[in-house]
This record gives sequence, C-alpha cells and structure tokens, in this order.
Amino acid sequence: MGDMLPFKAINPHRKRVQNKLVLYHNYYRSKVKPIASNMLKMKWHKGAARAAQKWANKCEFLVHDSVVGRHIPNYGACGQNIFIASKKVPWFFAVETWWLEKNEFKYGQKNNMTIVGHYTQLVWAATHEVGCGLAKCYQKVYDNEQKEVLEKKRIFYNYICNYCPIGNRPGRTTFPYKQGNPCSSCKKNCSKKLCLNTCEYADIWANCKQLYRMHPSWLCSTHTPKGRQRSQFCKATCSCRNKIYD
Repeated sequence: MGDMLPFKAINPHRKRVQNKLVLYHNYYRSKVKPIASNMLKMKWHKGAARAAQKWANKCEFLVHDSVVGRHIPNYGACGQNIFIASKKVPWFFAVETWWLEKNEFKYGQKNNMTIVGHYTQLVWAATHEVGCGLAKCYQKVYDNEQKEVLEKKRIFYNYICNYCPIGNRPGRTTFPYKQGNPCSSCKKNCSKKLCLNTCEYADIWANCKQLYRMHPSWLCSTHTPKGRQRSQFCKATCSCRNKIYD
C-alpha cells in the first residue's frame, strides 16, 4: 500500500474522507462492550479539524498539542488521538489501532491510560465532534555523537484527530460511557444504537453538576457579572437539560 496510496485518498480536507472518518468512529462507538446506553453519534467539526491539521503540520513525533492549541469555542480544550506511520495508510488503520486498545481495557476498573487512552477517548460517550489532520513529516536522525545527519531524515505521516468535548476526564476513565441497553438514555433521540441529543457546549468547571444540585438559580440564573460568568463556566449544565453532555 504505502507509496501506492494517493494522498487524496486520505486527505482529511476532502469531504469524502471526512465522511469516512465519521463513519469509522460511529461504527466503533456502536460496537462497545459492555453495551452503551448513552453513546452520542459523532459528526465532523471544522474548527477541531483546523486545529488538528495545524498541529499535524508541526511534525512533532507522538507529542500532543497544548491545551491552548486544542481550544475550541464553547468546548474549551478538546481531546486528541495521534497515530504515526512510516508510509501512507488508510485512516481506517489509525482508527482501528485506537479501537484495538479495547483488548487491554476493563470497564469499571482502573486502567493504564498510557495503554488504553486512545480507546477511551474514541468511545467517550459525551464526545460528539471530531476533526482530523494529516501531514507528511521528516524525523531528524542523529549519529553517535548526537549530531544531526541531514541526508538521513526519516519520513513519517502524522495522523491527528481532535475530539470535542474532551474525554478522558480525570477520575472518570473507568466509565467512558454508561452501561445499558442501546439508547436507553435517549429513547426518542436514537439512530443505530447512538444517541442524537447532543449538547453544543461543555462545562469548564469540574463540579458544575454538584453546584447545580445545591444552588441551581445561583449557578444559572443570577443576572450579575459574576452570575453570568458562573453560567458560562457551567454552560452545558445550565443550557442542556435532557441532553447528554457529561
């Protein structure tokens, strides 16, 4: 495959490739075991794709972008998966590689996130936007004296996907989704085992749900500068009742 594969076949700027990427993600998200009750259907996000492409072009080898680089309006910092290949390969290989980390994942138990983190981001229930970038890169080669050998740069292809809102939230990675019958968390908003009741915002504060339970009006309905700021930091909690956002 490799050099025989035309770049346009994997160019994420093309609508056809974008559709395939969304299809791959949704296919795997519908196949999780144990079965998910609240898995959202993904769609393409242009802003996340631009950020992913910008980072792919930096050609950092298996290094994640900064929180600032992954920031998307309404979502804050988004998640990110990386795949490196020495030759051009279809995007399916990248997504499948992340998916196969499921073999090391144990639902409801503590897991080694360096081993399963791509998988858990891929199947994080509340994530419903994906955007990807791809770049041909050159890795520096050094001799025994740590001097760069200019004529021996190695080619690699940098596959990046960004995910909004972010998954792999600290303290919650044992349960990337809720277990249950397909779409039982969204019975009237379901398509092919995936929920459609998405929220276009993300909470910035980690304790928004707790604050809302104790002080709903103070958090979401106080019309003062500080009150409006609070509601912005917890915009999903305040604006997305009956939707899946957490």
